[in-house]
Amino acid sequence: MIYFAAAAAISTIAAHETPGLLVFMALLFLWMLWKKEAEAAFAAVLLFSAVFFMVQDQRHGALPDYTGVYDGTAHFQEGFKIDGDSVRGFMELNDGGLVYASYRFASPEEKVEKEHLIRKSLFHVRGVFEQPDVASHEYAFDMAGYLTSNGAASVLALQELTHEKPLEGFSAAMSDRRAQLKEHIRKRFPASLTAEAEALLIGERESITSEQQRIQQTLGISHLFAISGLHVGIISGLLYFFMLRCGIRKETAMLLLLVLLPLYALLAGGAPSVWRAVSMTSAILAFRLLRIRTPVADVLLLSFIVFIAADPYVIYKIGFQLSYGASFGIIYSLKLLEAAKSPVSMGLLITFLSQFTLYPILLFHFYGLSLSSFLVNSLFVPLYTLVILPMNILALFLTFAFQPAAVFVFYMYEPLRLIVERWTAWLAEWPHQMWVPGKPGGLFLCLMLGGVILFYSLVERGVSWWKIGIGFVPAILFSAMPYFDGALKVTFIDVGQGDSALIQLPYRKGVYLIDTGGLLRFDREGFSERVRPFEVGRQVVAPYLQGEGISSIDKLILTHPDADHAEGADEILQLFTVDELHLTPGSESSEIVRGLETDLDDTSIRLPGRSSFWRVGEITFSYLSPDDGIYEGNNDSLVLLMEYQGTKVLFTGDLETAGENEMLRLYGDLLEDIAVLKVGHHGSKTSSGETFLAELRPALSIFSSGKDNRYGHPAEEVEERFERLQLPTLNTADRGTIEVVFREGGFSVATMK
Repeated sequence: MIYFAAAAAISTIAAHETPGLLVFMALLFLWMLWKKEAEAAFAAVLLFSAVFFMVQDQRHGALPDYTGVYDGTAHFQEGFKIDGDSVRGFMELNDGGLVYASYRFASPEEKVEKEHLIRKSLFHVRGVFEQPDVASHEYAFDMAGYLTSNGAASVLALQELTHEKPLEGFSAAMSDRRAQLKEHIRKRFPASLTAEAEALLIGERESITSEQQRIQQTLGISHLFAISGLHVGIISGLLYFFMLRCGIRKETAMLLLLVLLPLYALLAGGAPSVWRAVSMTSAILAFRLLRIRTPVADVLLLSFIVFIAADPYVIYKIGFQLSYGASFGIIYSLKLLEAAKSPVSMGLLITFLSQFTLYPILLFHFYGLSLSSFLVNSLFVPLYTLVILPMNILALFLTFAFQPAAVFVFYMYEPLRLIVERWTAWLAEWPHQMWVPGKPGGLFLCLMLGGVILFYSLVERGVSWWKIGIGFVPAILFSAMPYFDGALKVTFIDVGQGDSALIQLPYRKGVYLIDTGGLLRFDREGFSERVRPFEVGRQVVAPYLQGEGISSIDKLILTHPDADHAEGADEILQLFTVDELHLTPGSESSEIVRGLETDLDDTSIRLPGRSSFWRVGEITFSYLSPDDGIYEGNNDSLVLLMEYQGTKVLFTGDLETAGENEMLRLYGDLLEDIAVLKVGHHGSKTSSGETFLAELRPALSIFSSGKDNRYGHPAEEVEERFERLQLPTLNTADRGTIEVVFREGGFSVATMK
C-alpha cells in the first residue's frame, strides 16, 4: 500500500507541475527492488501510476482560463475573512470554477448589511479577473502557489456584490451551524478564552494574534491549536464513554460515531488534518463493526490515496502534509515505541519521531523548527489532553445545558489558563530555541526525505538508534553550507515603497540589515481599520532572512527614522537576535525609535557618524554621513560605503542633493567608480544630482520603490538622467528582490522577476 500511496503523490505533483517529475518513479522502483518485491508488484504500481497521472493531468488541464470581466452569480466558500473594510476568500462561480475574490465595502452601513449574508448567500457579482502578483522574493507569500494549492483558477477583483438569494443544501446548513457555534462561543465564553476555544473546538484560528502564533511556533506547540487526531480521538472517546454510560450498546455507539464524526469534521471547518483523523477513526470503527482485521498503516495509506483522488490539490496543503507525515512517523515507528518504559518516555519518543519525520516539510515551509519542542511537548501534550481540551469541551456543553454551571467552571478555569499563558510566554523568551537553516532547495529536500524513508526502512530490519543519524546527515550539510560559501552577497529586498538591504559576509562572518521597510499608516475610518494590518517587517523582510538561514543579525542599521525605512524594525527585533542597532545621531528621540525600547533587551545601541568605520577581513565599512548629532531630515541619513576587493557599494538612505554635494566635496576621490549604488530617496527628484552621478559613475544603480506608488518614485526626470549618463539601473518595483553576488573582484546580479 505504501508504494501505491507514493505513486499517487508523485503522479499528482507531476501532472500539476511537469511530467519530468515522473523520474522519481525510478527511485520508488529502486526502493521496491531493495525491498525485494515481486515482479507483479512492480507491474501493479506502474499501471496504477500511469492511470493516476493521466486522470490528474486531465483534471488539471480542465481548470478554466478566466480573463476579462465576470458578470454573474457566485458565492463565497467557508474560510473567507472579513477584516476592516474588505472581504477576501475563495468564491465559487456559477460555472463551478473557483477563484480568489476580494471586495471592499463602500460604507459602514454596507458592511453591516452584508457581513452576515456572505456566509449563506448567493450573490450577483461583477468584477475583473487579474493575474496574481508575483511574490517579492522566493520566500515571500506566493499568491500563484496559494491559488494552485486550492485548485483556484484566478484572482477576481469585485466591483459589485449584490445579494441574490440564500444558499440552500446540506453544506450551506452546516456552514451556518458553524457560524452560529462560533458566535455562541464569543458570547458565552470569557474574552480571554474565546480564541483558544474557537481553535480547539471548531478549528477557527482567526482570533489568534501574530504574537501568539510566534510563541506557539517557537515552542513547537502549534499543532495543539489545530484540530487533529489527538482532538478527534479525545472527542470520540468521550462520546463513546458517554453513550455506554447511558446504556447504549457498543455496536450502536460505534454506528452513531460513524454518523457524528463527519458532521463534526464539517463543523470544525473541514481542514485536511480533521478529515484525515475523522476518516481513519471512521474506517477503524467500520472495520471493527464488520470484524475485519486491517493494519492501521493500510488504513492511513488508503485514506491518503482517496483524499488525493477526490481533491488533487489537497497534496499542496501544509496541514495535509503534516497530518499524514506525523501519522506515518508514529505508525512506522511502533517497534521503537515498544521500547518505551514509561508514559513520559513514550511521550518524548513520539514527539522526537514526529519532529524527525516532519523536519523536511517544516524546513521547506517555515525554514526552521523548534529545538525545545521535544521537552515542551512532553509537558504540554498531557496538559492539553487531560485538562485544557476536556475543560473546553465541558464548558461548551454547559453553556448550552446550564449557563450558571459554565460560569462556575470559567471562574475556576480562567485563572489557571492565564497562569499557563504567562508561563508559555516566559518559556518562549528563552534564547536559541529555534534552529533556522533556511529553505532547502529541490535536491536537499529530496535528500532529507530520502534520509527519513531510509531510516524507517532500516528500522524494519532491526532497532538501532544510531541509524536515526542517517536521516539528519542532509540537514547537517545544508545547515553548514553558508559557512563554506566565500561569496559576499548584497540583497535589495522588495519591500514596496521603502528600503531594506541585507549584507551577508563571506563564510557567514557577519549579517547586516540596512533598514527594514515599513508602511506609512494613515488614519482610517473605524470600520476600515484592520484587525491584522499588513506588517512589512514580519511578512516580507523576516521570511527572506529566515529563508536564507538567518536567525541572528550582527548589525541592524536604520539610516533614518522615516516609516518606510524603520517602521518594520520592531518586528525584526522581536523575531531575531540583534547584537547592535545603529541609529543616525539625534534620531533616538523620534517616535519610531522610542517605540523600539521594549524590544532592545540585549541589543547595543550605536550612534555612528562621519569617520566611523570597522573591518571584517578584507571588507571595510565606513560611514560618510552625518557629521553632527542633530537630526534634521533626509540629509542626516546614515550613508555607508562598503569596500571589498576593489569593489565599492554605496548605501545612501534618503540622501538628497545637498548631502550628495557635501559628500563629493569631502570624499570625491573615494567615491569614484562605485560598483553598486543604492539610489537616494527611492529616485526622488530631490536626489541623484547629475554632478553626483557623473562623479560616481556606478556600474549598477538600484531604485528601491513600490509599484505604482503615490509619490511617483522614481521621478521621470531622474530616470532620464541615468539614461543620459548611460548608467544601468534596476528597480525593485519592476524586478522584485535584487541579489548582487561579489566574487573575485566582479559581481553578478539575480532578480525575482
